[in-house]
Amino acid sequence: MLNWFWVAELAFALIAYLMLDGFDLGVGMLTAFAGGARDEMVASISPVWDGNGTWLVIAGTILFGAFPAVYSILLPALYVPLSVMLAGLIVRGVAIEFRHKAVRSQWVWNVLLFVGSLLAAFMQGVSIGAYAQGLPVDNLRYTGNGFEWCSAFPLWCGLGLVLGYTLLGAGWLVLKGQGAVQRIGRLAMSRLAPLTALFVASILATTLLTEHTVETRWFAHPALFVLPIACLLALLYAPVAARRGGQSSYVFVGVGCVSMLLMLAASYLPYIVPFEVTLGAAAAPPASQTFMFWGAGLFVLPLIVLYTCVAYSVFRGKVSKNQAYH
Repeated sequence: MLNWFWVAELAFALIAYLMLDGFDLGVGMLTAFAGGARDEMVASISPVWDGNGTWLVIAGTILFGAFPAVYSILLPALYVPLSVMLAGLIVRGVAIEFRHKAVRSQWVWNVLLFVGSLLAAFMQGVSIGAYAQGLPVDNLRYTGNGFEWCSAFPLWCGLGLVLGYTLLGAGWLVLKGQGAVQRIGRLAMSRLAPLTALFVASILATTLLTEHTVETRWFAHPALFVLPIACLLALLYAPVAARRGGQSSYVFVGVGCVSMLLMLAASYLPYIVPFEVTLGAAAAPPASQTFMFWGAGLFVLPLIVLYTCVAYSVFRGKVSKNQAYH
């Protein structure tokens, strides 16, 4: 029972990270095309970007504590992309802080904000793609060479997640911005939504064509196709919602992104490392999971949810060009 509790908490943390840090990485990438609206765009994420990254830490902590075998498999398999991702997140954070104070060198930090956001988003997608295509495992030990991620499918997934995050960032700009910022968000959504939907369809089609077990599961349970249909419809409708002046475009992009995560879970569970390691085999001893349950499960996670809700409530409303970073 505790195994599924921690799977639910892991899924919640990943969805929270996808929805929250996804949009500020997307805004970071969109700043490359912002012109004079860059300061306003950065101001829209400045109160929340650092807290959003907490959810990635929570997801890693759950893997380490509740499913240590998965942690020990994924870390060496994805050491390079995860290291580059962390470097990108660090560069992104430093650039946000330094560009606010810089004068002559501000253009350097603007470039690094874009590059750091792009690297972090791309490497997260590469890691997900490498995980989804399967990793060589023998007796709960990783047996690969550490470069399984250097293949077409993970790199394609990396590009797909870059597009997804940029679309989330565009939705955030429509939600929080005014004037030029909102126009940038709407333009980005109208151009990127069809391309993102194409990437989603191609990734699903490739998986069904190359993974016989996944194909068998999906065609044995046709109701699963509701997920990609909902995903594609939500992504394609988001620009329409943005053009109509509604602020729900971010929600529609979020529905599309969450649907993709659910598609991944539907394809592989109860395997937590695709078709190699099940939840039961990877789980920590019941005593360890129970210890975590009374602390992290019932106290820490609800506290972070409360903090996040308070932060977004305090900084609700539109951002204006008169607002600085702090």
